[in-house]
Amino acid sequence: MKRRITSGFSVAAPILTSFLVLTVALLGSVVPAHAGNDTSWIPTDKNYSEPTVHSFAFTDKLPLPFQLSVLQGYGDTGSTLTVCKSTSEVACASNNSFDYNSILKVCNNSSDLDCISEVSAVDSNGNLSPAKFSKYTVANHLNAYPADPQAGIPAGDMPSIWSIPSAPHASGNDYAVFAGISGTVNRNGNTWSEAASGSFMELTLIPVVLKDFGKGRESKSAGWSQSIPGIYYDYCATASLTSGRTFLDCSHVNGSACIFPTNDQGMCYAEEAFGSVQKFNIHLKLSKEPTGWMHGRMIDPSISITKETSGGVNLSVTAGATSVPMVYQTATWASLSSNVQDLWVKCNSKTESCGEYWLARASGATSSYIEISKTLSGNAGINMLRYVNAFGPLPLEIMSTIAPLVDNKSALLSSTWSMRTLSNSEMNGANKCFTNTPGLKGIVTTNSTVYSAGPPEYKDGSLNYQVSAPHFNPDGTTPFKGNYNLVMRSDVARCIYGFSKAPIKASISIVSSDGVNDVATTVATEKDGWLSLSANNFQFSAPIIKVKFSQDVVATPSPSATPSPSATPSPSASPVQVVVAKKISITCTKGKVLKKVSAVKPVCPKGYKKQ
Repeated sequence: MKRRITSGFSVAAPILTSFLVLTVALLGSVVPAHAGNDTSWIPTDKNYSEPTVHSFAFTDKLPLPFQLSVLQGYGDTGSTLTVCKSTSEVACASNNSFDYNSILKVCNNSSDLDCISEVSAVDSNGNLSPAKFSKYTVANHLNAYPADPQAGIPAGDMPSIWSIPSAPHASGNDYAVFAGISGTVNRNGNTWSEAASGSFMELTLIPVVLKDFGKGRESKSAGWSQSIPGIYYDYCATASLTSGRTFLDCSHVNGSACIFPTNDQGMCYAEEAFGSVQKFNIHLKLSKEPTGWMHGRMIDPSISITKETSGGVNLSVTAGATSVPMVYQTATWASLSSNVQDLWVKCNSKTESCGEYWLARASGATSSYIEISKTLSGNAGINMLRYVNAFGPLPLEIMSTIAPLVDNKSALLSSTWSMRTLSNSEMNGANKCFTNTPGLKGIVTTNSTVYSAGPPEYKDGSLNYQVSAPHFNPDGTTPFKGNYNLVMRSDVARCIYGFSKAPIKASISIVSSDGVNDVATTVATEKDGWLSLSANNFQFSAPIIKVKFSQDVVATPSPSATPSPSATPSPSASPVQVVVAKKISITCTKGKVLKKVSAVKPVCPKGYKKQ
């Protein structure tokens, strides 16, 4: 059975150590590369010199699902794959199904689809300053391929570099735009599931600078199965096992700080922080509307989707960059408390829920390293670096457990502008109104280190979403301030609550782990069929964000409701009036401790009295 890469793949640089380095991500001796995020701040030397060190790293900025385009063809059995230059080339002519990871090209004319049409900086008055397309990171990439409209496969190119003089950063004004779509189709464009229909999309804007990373090793000398003379940049090729089974062999030769290699050996784009201008607009022309629910690392997003008379849709995204806390906790196994050790066992037993890792072990260890890592005694003899997922119950538990071990502060803050479709695993258990309605349903954005999997959970009349991060910035004294944005179609909200077309009211509240309503700036608006709610400047470590909708005449809530034809947005639908219920503040006392509670109907937490 072939393995479909639902969220793309990460490629990696080999590491030379006295230990055998293994990974669950790809075959070969590699360490996961986290493109789009320089992880050089993680001290790896200790992990090798002390073989029982265990390290949790939260480095998520939205992982780039594929650093380069690649098209894979499969036979009827799915046991053999071929890297294709097109769906019609001789080597892939007999393949019936294809996995594609297509990085979108830049539009050349008005009839182009599945391309980037505009990139702009947005000033404080909302004025747009257009960017100028400079070049692709790699021209004529080995894995580039043309579109196949019949199969519904977009052309695959490379990330594009744009110049924005009105938005300088510390090292110039170049920005990389990474827009990608992935899916699985047969030659007629049919898919084996809705999730494989090209609905996974990512859109990322990264300030970059071109650097010389030195003369890296060439393809085969770097340990990869195929040597292509003169090729030093990232590429993928077909490789074979002794059994005859083939697999995808991908190379990244310049390390994780090099996020986008170029045609020139050693020359590579590295990431920079955003400058004073942090709001941007990107406009895509797509052959079809994205589907599902999205998550973003951005602030105050505004989404517009319009249909073209000639076919296809225009997707416009305007948002500001945000800063996400990165967290790193490391210690020898023997020094870890029992509850942290238990988390490692749980994590290694549920790798998909926890995140990818690399594992170093002594040469005399047995080969069953996966089973070893699932026991307390096994962990005592290995060392491991775990790049923890940014979403889900287990990562939320890990963050709350290790926060005191890192003095409740982050290692660094990293600015980012990015959004992606939620994976199948993240959407498991989501309300049917988020999964059954067509098209793009909405997006949640937050700058928290860890967040709930999937869209907000409908529970007790509210859409709830949990976030978690260390309480302080890297200086250990400045409180980290959170932001949260929920943008969703108004018809989806009506579906969840079983509402009619009558006007909707909305409120948003932030409830801390001790049950106190945090003081935050909240806003709710409605425009063109989209509800937008935001909460800013709330504190951590693990608050729950609650959004509640209501009508003057409320229908019975129906969490399992499926959308009806009347739930589809239409120009004749009654306008939605979003009103934020007015909050009042009270002061609560408990001895000498004072707490300020802000809510529509504020109540002092247990043990406190109203002043």
